[in-house]
Amino acid sequence: MRFGVLGPLAVWTKDGAPVPIPEAKVRALLADLLIHEGRPVPADRLIEDLWGRRLPRNPVATLQTRVSQLRRALEAAEPGGRDLVVWQPPGYRLAVSPDAVDAGRFRVLVERARITEDAQTRKMLLSDALALGRGPAYADVADEEFARSVAVWLDKERITAQGEHALARLDLGEQPSPVDEIGDLVTRHPLCERLRAVYMRALYLAGRQSEALAVYAELRERLADELGVDPGPESAALYERILRQDPGLQATARGSVMVESRVGAALAPEWVSDSAAEAGSVPDSGSGSLSGSGSLSGSGSGSVAFAAASSVPVGLPVALAPLVGRADAVARVRALMARERLVTLTGPGGVGKTALAVEAARDAPPPGADGLPGIEAVGFVDLVELDRATATPADVAATIARELGLAPGVGGEPRLLAAVLASRRLLLVLDTCEHVVDAVATVAEGLLRAVPGLRILATGREPLAVPGERLWPVPPLPVPAPEAAPEDAMGHAAVELFVERVAATVPGFCLDADNAADVATICRRLDGIPLALELAAGRVRGLGVAEVAARLDDRFAIVATSRRAGPTRHRTLRATLDWSWELLSPPEQAVLRRLSVAEGGRRLPDVIEVAGAGGGDLDVVDALTRLVDRSLVAMTIEPGGPRYRLAESVRAYGLDRLCEAGELVGRPAPT
Repeated sequence: MRFGVLGPLAVWTKDGAPVPIPEAKVRALLADLLIHEGRPVPADRLIEDLWGRRLPRNPVATLQTRVSQLRRALEAAEPGGRDLVVWQPPGYRLAVSPDAVDAGRFRVLVERARITEDAQTRKMLLSDALALGRGPAYADVADEEFARSVAVWLDKERITAQGEHALARLDLGEQPSPVDEIGDLVTRHPLCERLRAVYMRALYLAGRQSEALAVYAELRERLADELGVDPGPESAALYERILRQDPGLQATARGSVMVESRVGAALAPEWVSDSAAEAGSVPDSGSGSLSGSGSLSGSGSGSVAFAAASSVPVGLPVALAPLVGRADAVARVRALMARERLVTLTGPGGVGKTALAVEAARDAPPPGADGLPGIEAVGFVDLVELDRATATPADVAATIARELGLAPGVGGEPRLLAAVLASRRLLLVLDTCEHVVDAVATVAEGLLRAVPGLRILATGREPLAVPGERLWPVPPLPVPAPEAAPEDAMGHAAVELFVERVAATVPGFCLDADNAADVATICRRLDGIPLALELAAGRVRGLGVAEVAARLDDRFAIVATSRRAGPTRHRTLRATLDWSWELLSPPEQAVLRRLSVAEGGRRLPDVIEVAGAGGGDLDVVDALTRLVDRSLVAMTIEPGGPRYRLAESVRAYGLDRLCEAGELVGRPAPT
């Protein structure tokens, strides 16, 4: 059985007979499964995609009914068709190979064309790919949220292939010349430098040199007016060659006039599909060539060519020390990134969110990984310097544009940034989002809607709360249990990190029978938080392990070794907690400091009793929920209901704040 998405949704038997799919919701269900290309789609996501906020009375049963209808339609057309719709926890998947879907065949043909030197073969492959199109991708569901980004991306790929097909015909010297065809594409996509280059060469070869020069002049004017940038050096070089009537322009070598994309300090968009504009996400403009760090030749997957690697880091921080105990976490985050467009790493301060994000981003998913567009480049944006009281979405957009090396004017308006990035297949790492979370959420949602090839990996102490976000709470490093034998301590990542960091400043230090118990105590009492362990390790050189362990009752003094470099909020343990505290509202601060009197976990009624102090129950519950979101209170689900607990360092900090507020008198003594 074959499926078509390059146009209205269609299904055919192996003999080519059309298969009718009844009802709009059943067709939408099939489209959703096809978009995920054989990956299971959770039932709750399917329900959200199909009905949104207008849920049926029994959503699960209604979904099962639609699945049954789809299975019956496929079985009626071809024996065994019902088996294509498979239940696989946590949802359903469509068990078909990529070549059974026209979009999969389209990608294979285009990729083959892009690695083929012979222009005639290239033309034939691209002709076959373009012949698969029957209209806009996912035409009957393209306005649905779950289909919009994939539909825009596929339409962009189709238009790119049209330009490459015309280029192949031009290289073959076909008559009539495809000049007018290329000119029509340029009219519809006026800021695409790659098309402009093809058009300029076609006009020149047709003996219309003055028109070719005018095409460049118009490009330069539009880029200046709309984006505040100049044409890229490749376009300028082509202009100069036309001016001097370079004989080399007659050559028909593959890619002889294709604008080469650049990766380095700049990400230079070459294409903005007006499919995105038609979807109401971005204006019908969108790219400018920006100066970069050299050029890369050839034609890569999508509208941009990249060098040998499929993923090119752009500005990722270089790790100064090995990442200890996070191999499994890195693998899990990378797997999540391969199937989700927005992943947010949450956790308390100092738990290692940034280090984990950077390491995971170093191996971004390659083109075609798990059904989503592959990553061509990675950009890292640290938002820590933004003012939490005044930062706006425009400030966030400007910071992103600056860190990606884009022109200064690009970032002043989030919609313009979306237009400039519209053709990118980019992984954007947004670091330290918690203090400007509302502005970041606005920009992230807008970019994800407008830039089909974009994925975002965010870090923060709370979620962005954007549709489609997938959270991955970063856990502390495992610590030895109190009853663990000293010889078992080194098998825990927290101990491994502590020992490695001490050995960096105390040559010859190693874990042995004399210090294992004290090291385990330090790791437990600092909750396995990497930053706290590193700061404590810095004290061992002057005090020794036993003395550091003995003095942890006064942890903010003992773990107060100030780093000379790095973010201010990470230079001491107290500074890390101060940063989180200052982001809380007064009611949230009150609940946190009052909850600090309780050692160990407490159930919700106990929390309300201890933290309420005359306030309403709902007020306490609301503040408690926010504290959980902000990674300051840990919640675990137990048979008797949820239990809430503070990490030991957070509890000690809360007790200090409780004393400052004069609220310790008359309250239960710390236990």
